Amino acid sequence: MKLLTLSVLFAVIIQFGCNRAGSESFEDRYYFELVDTLRIDLMYDFGFVTKSAVNGYMLAYTYQDGVFHLINMSGEVEYSIDRKGEGPGEYSRNLPFATIFSGNLVFMDVRNLNFYRFNGDWVKSVPYDNPEGGGTIGIPDSDLLFIDSGRFVVPNPNIGELPTIPADLRLLDTIPLWTEYNFSDATGRYEKSNVGLMDTTGILYSNLKYPNYKSMMWLQDGFLCQVPQVSSMIYRYGVGRSLYPLDKMRLKIPDFKDPVGLDVASRTIENFKLFNRFSAINSLFNYVVPTDNGGFFAIYSTGVPGYEYDKLIEEVNFPEGQFYGFYFDKMLSEGYRISLPKNGAHPSFWKQVSYLGEDRFLFVFDNPIERDFYLGGVFRLKEK
Repeated sequence: MKLLTLSVLFAVIIQFGCNRAGSESFEDRYYFELVDTLRIDLMYDFGFVTKSAVNGYMLAYTYQDGVFHLINMSGEVEYSIDRKGEGPGEYSRNLPFATIFSGNLVFMDVRNLNFYRFNGDWVKSVPYDNPEGGGTIGIPDSDLLFIDSGRFVVPNPNIGELPTIPADLRLLDTIPLWTEYNFSDATGRYEKSNVGLMDTTGILYSNLKYPNYKSMMWLQDGFLCQVPQVSSMIYRYGVGRSLYPLDKMRLKIPDFKDPVGLDVASRTIENFKLFNRFSAINSLFNYVVPTDNGGFFAIYSTGVPGYEYDKLIEEVNFPEGQFYGFYFDKMLSEGYRISLPKNGAHPSFWKQVSYLGEDRFLFVFDNPIERDFYLGGVFRLKEK
């Protein structure tokens, strides 16, 4: 019965997954074609921590129980790990980052980088310099970027606090967009070594306050690439070689609006509704991953029109913008909008998309019939 249900449900996916018509524009050169279907045996709502498969695996996280799951390329859950605690071989609940690196699961809490084998065996815990001592409770990000076993980059350290800080341009000069760590044989810990600062001519370097100062970052071709979530500018840094970006380029993204900010000191109890409004109407990146051929793929929202936001809020409905894919072809130095597969009533795949390599992407769909597993569609990015 379950196999029959799976076949029927994926028949629906095939119907809309291969449709190239509809909202596509003349900018489109690429499209997604469904090439395989998967069953992911997770009962609870989950999100991918890793944005792409690493060593043939993806790391997922179920929100309800706070457990991590190692998923192979066939969608099978090979191992689940939950080592929350304060003892040896455990990680704290404040867990801002988790990823896969060099055949290990890596969990970064407020004190250590904790390494585990794929079978859950603890390997080691290495302390790192964290004077702030803070962390995040909730699903971790996968943007802990390892350059090699002794060097990694942490993106967006404390940058999310900017909307609540009464900052001016002098303060923006001192807040790092990213921080590099190097392992020290002398101390036996990871020490801060370099930082990267905002482009002083960029959109974020402004007296205006934005709802979101975070960026999407990735390592590619020996550079650290940065795209502010509310901007269509891409910057490249040389980690350890440049405090500011080495170069930048404006991406031509259809319907991606310049961000709108607030000329106020900070987000307060009185103006938080305005911040919420600007968060909804601004365009936004929510996923970026480098591809095998030197390009990158992103998912972005065009934002909700202001009049539509006001109407939906009056009707007590949460407004959501239209989401699209964007592929930057390095060979052509050109970007193209791509229509995404439909995801039921939701316009995006927040935390439920992973790059599998060789131009293949896994999109996860809600299962409207069976609640004890999810549906996965493997789509290949193809040129028309």
